[in-house]
Amino acid sequence: MRKMLNKKIFIWALIVILAFGAAYFSYAWGKKTWPFSEQKYQVVQLASGEVYYGKLRTFPSFKLSDVYFIQKTQPANEGEQAGTQLLPLSSLFFTPQNTMRLNKGQILWWADLSPDSQILEAIKEAKK
Repeated sequence: MRKMLNKKIFIWALIVILAFGAAYFSYAWGKKTWPFSEQKYQVVQLASGEVYYGKLRTFPSFKLSDVYFIQKTQPANEGEQAGTQLLPLSSLFFTPQNTMRLNKGQILWWADLSPDSQILEAIKEAKK
C-alpha cells in the first residue's frame, strides 16, 4: 500500500513539474526570452584590465564568441593624433578562432551593450 502511495505522489509531482516547465517555455517563447532570444553582445572586463566585446555564454562554462577588442593606433605622420580601432580577436598575428573560454574568477564584470551602442554599431560595420 505504501509503495502505491509513493508511486502516486511521484507521478503527481512529475506532472506538476512538467506543467510548470511547459508554462514557462510557452511564456518565454511569446516574450522571446531565454532560450529563444537572439544572443546579445556584452562587454566583459577581466581582472587583467583587458576589455572584450562579444556574445557571452555562462553555461556550462564561460565562453565569449564573436570577440572584438579595442586597440590604440599610432599616428602615421607627425602632427596626427593617436586613435583607436575595433578589431576581431581573429586578427591577432597567431590567428586564433574568434572564441574565448574564460575563467569565471578572472571576470570582474560584464554588461549587455545597448542597441544604440557605438561599439555595437562598429561591430555591425566591421561585419559588412
